[in-house]
Amino acid sequence: MGQGGMIAAQIAAAIGAAHVLTGADIGEHYRIDIGRKFSAHPVCLAKPGSVEEVSAVLQLAHAAAIAVTVVGGQTGTCGAAVPNDGGIALSLERMKFVGEIDLLSMTMEVEAGAILQVAQEAAEAKGALLPLDLGSRGSATIGGVIATNAGGNRVLRWGMMRDMVLGLEAVLADGTILSSLTPMLKDNAGYNWKHLLIGSEGTLAVVTRAVLRLRPLP
Repeated sequence: MGQGGMIAAQIAAAIGAAHVLTGADIGEHYRIDIGRKFSAHPVCLAKPGSVEEVSAVLQLAHAAAIAVTVVGGQTGTCGAAVPNDGGIALSLERMKFVGEIDLLSMTMEVEAGAILQVAQEAAEAKGALLPLDLGSRGSATIGGVIATNAGGNRVLRWGMMRDMVLGLEAVLADGTILSSLTPMLKDNAGYNWKHLLIGSEGTLAVVTRAVLRLRPLP
């Protein structure tokens, strides 16, 4: 068994064999970009179901010095979410929980794999607005729009995604979990490290969960 087979087996032991795919079982969505300009053959596709499982995958990849690329909605056009040949494709599609809408603090807690439109509709059902809106709302993920600091159709009125993220949970390359899921608009307790991660496109950490700021529904 080569290094690729070994890392796939280790990841399967950590998050469950049903959530690790290899070879021809890895669909095109995880290997080819939307414009079909970029493609790759990752050693495996991992689908963790929790922040602890994301941490386990990154720890194993870090120890083996294998690149990890997060694959979200694949709506980008520059191939940034296409994994490396021989690397690991990481999908957070199982981590799609949309938490309760808090109308007192005007916040919602969402996992990174949740689809933007699903989060929008959950907020609107409670009479609140998640301002970020994109043409790709039906496939873009919360983690993806945070990682790219998306602006979208309403950016002039409501700002970039950076303006909507109050709290953040993420995992560093070595598996270290960072968590500051605060719903506070004014939070000056220490370094505001979340702003380093927002817009970093997965180069510094994997975003796993966020507390988002809502607005009254117009």
